[in-house]
Amino acid sequence: MTEQAEALTLASDVALDKSGRGVRIAIVDSGVEASHPWLASAKIQHVRVDRQGERFAVVAADPVDLSGHGTACAGIIHKLAPLAEITSVCALSAEGKGSRDGLIAALRYCVRERFAVVNLSIGIDVPRQAPLRPTDYKSIVDLYEIADAAYTAQVVLVASGPNVAGFRTYPGRFKSLIGVGRGAFEDPEALRSEITIDYEIVAPGNDVLAPALGGGERRWTGTSFACPHVAAHVARIRARRPDLSIESIKTALHELAFERAAPIIPDAPA
Repeated sequence: MTEQAEALTLASDVALDKSGRGVRIAIVDSGVEASHPWLASAKIQHVRVDRQGERFAVVAADPVDLSGHGTACAGIIHKLAPLAEITSVCALSAEGKGSRDGLIAALRYCVRERFAVVNLSIGIDVPRQAPLRPTDYKSIVDLYEIADAAYTAQVVLVASGPNVAGFRTYPGRFKSLIGVGRGAFEDPEALRSEITIDYEIVAPGNDVLAPALGGGERRWTGTSFACPHVAAHVARIRARRPDLSIESIKTALHELAFERAAPIIPDAPA
């Protein structure tokens, strides 16, 4: 049996074990509030990107999140793959902002550490109709090279696509990784194949219930919150077959989307 054929069979097998047991997932985001009740049983390590002069380093960090974005993503992943091992890589400020070089440093760390899955619910948004600036070219080329390195190292990058039609989002549109769009589904585990220039799979991303800072929860909307749904599915696949290639993981995801085809709730306006 070829690996692609095995991937099709694996899609059905994944339903037997949804734990993501032992799979190492990095969440590059705003940090994670580890004390949140949603994450009480989660195994989480914490690091952050630290600017040191003209360079960036990844250092140990406190288990905090000042914006709530990363905690929401971690909560979604932990709910769907409760035995996966999470590393929070804080690359954003309390305002949800971070430098492009800091993001690149975070991703290089993830590739170097050979995480099985990297959830990237952040990226660089560039207006579709505007010409790229020289700084855009450099950042995009750097991200492209890292995505290529991740593919070679069999590190699965799962990255969010744009939230509005007027933007293109990097690195989410690169074909060496798994780009994610958002939709509204009744089933929180639903996926939909939708291969576009910006992404290739759609997951729940409208009014998603997830953690909020201070121990609460709220409804979140955006591709940022569709992305961890797909990362969790990838973790389940990798738990069953850690040796599976990225292309075969993509095949398994699309087969899962076919098997779990569900009624679509109309999207809210962007």
